[in-house]
Amino acid sequence: MQITGGFLKGRKLYSPPKDLNLIRPLRTRIRKALFDMLGQDLSNSKVLDLFAGTGALGIEALSRGAIFAVFVDNSPVSISLIKKNLGKFDLLNKAKVFKLNLPKGLKILLKSFQNFFDLVFITPPYEKGLALKTFQNLSKDLLQENATIIVEERTGIELPEKMGNFEVIKKRSYGETTLHIYKVS
Repeated sequence: MQITGGFLKGRKLYSPPKDLNLIRPLRTRIRKALFDMLGQDLSNSKVLDLFAGTGALGIEALSRGAIFAVFVDNSPVSISLIKKNLGKFDLLNKAKVFKLNLPKGLKILLKSFQNFFDLVFITPPYEKGLALKTFQNLSKDLLQENATIIVEERTGIELPEKMGNFEVIKKRSYGETTLHIYKVS
């Protein structure tokens, strides 16, 4: 796994051991396609990476100009990998890492990050209903007015076209993975 754009382009991320099936990183080509849709310049963005795994999405955003990223995962292996990757790229001063059980843990973030995030990644394990539950519990008070939410789910699992004030603006499938991009309607 490597960073696909920005000042860290081409640099390799630490990955989970191959025999460990707890983490399913978003494939490099899908991550590249996602950031091609979002745009190459994420200057001044503040990112929330939920179910962060290796931290690849948040680190990719930082590489492309985001000024801060918050990484959330419940797995000790993931938390360790995220911190290792942030340290490797000297990004610890631009990030905060939380070990929280989602979606319940979103309430804890609300205490520190009101009206803060303008880019949110929700990339949970497939077929557990966590994508929808987490999106439904994502408080608008965590978000800036013009926030973009990217939700990953297994292809074939339908998510609503509208969720509160958010509406799907793009939906792309890549094999078993479908990305839903929501914006305020």
